[in-house]
Amino acid sequence: MIAAAAAAMIGGAYAAPICGEEEVEKNCYSVYKYSFTGKTTAGIAGVDVLGNLCGEEDVDGCAIRVPATLKIAGWVAYCFCDCQNTIASDTFDARAFWATKPYKADIADGEVAYDLVNVIGKKGTQAEAAGKFTGTLTFAPEASWSLGDGLVFAGLGKYTAKNGTYSVSGNFAGSPVASWYIKGKDCEQTHVWDCVTMTVNCDDTPNTVAYGKWSVKYSAADSKNYMKGKRPSTPSYATVQAQ
Repeated sequence: MIAAAAAAMIGGAYAAPICGEEEVEKNCYSVYKYSFTGKTTAGIAGVDVLGNLCGEEDVDGCAIRVPATLKIAGWVAYCFCDCQNTIASDTFDARAFWATKPYKADIADGEVAYDLVNVIGKKGTQAEAAGKFTGTLTFAPEASWSLGDGLVFAGLGKYTAKNGTYSVSGNFAGSPVASWYIKGKDCEQTHVWDCVTMTVNCDDTPNTVAYGKWSVKYSAADSKNYMKGKRPSTPSYATVQAQ
């Protein structure tokens, strides 16, 4: 049941001449939209930073972290050849993930991995799913924020047998590497000479928290458009990773 149901997650009833690099008679694509919205922490000016002239070569001290909003979005165009409903690490054709909070950032290495996707319910119209999202938020040149071991998610939702698709929502939690980004609007408090972007490196920084709501939704419209060669709407700063 798990293998068959998980395979249907990348289902859909749309044909295309090529599935990745392989030429076959019939292929199927399905576009799913992802969302992670919740709380984490972000760095702002700390007392240690205030004691430094940040325009000098060396900057000692750290920013302090405060509660902040976390918003990550993205899409994956899943693909399987001959509509055989098999799921594997190479079943995506293209994908893109990005963040709008706490930083506007590209997540070029963003990846969703499922531990399970099952059809449930007396009539087989419900679903459950669990897995992990990993990636690194790149918000400025040579400045990034790793999600560490990833955001673990789980939820319940709807299964549509007609085209073998899922829409599931639930919760996520994780322990990203602590972020020490200082927002430009705080630079006056730190006497920073460059008020665009600043990071302060600190040794042995602890991980921080991230938690909130997660969802994955099948998009019929985007799936149809994808078959016509049109990818889902994606911010200009986000990288589309093609298989």
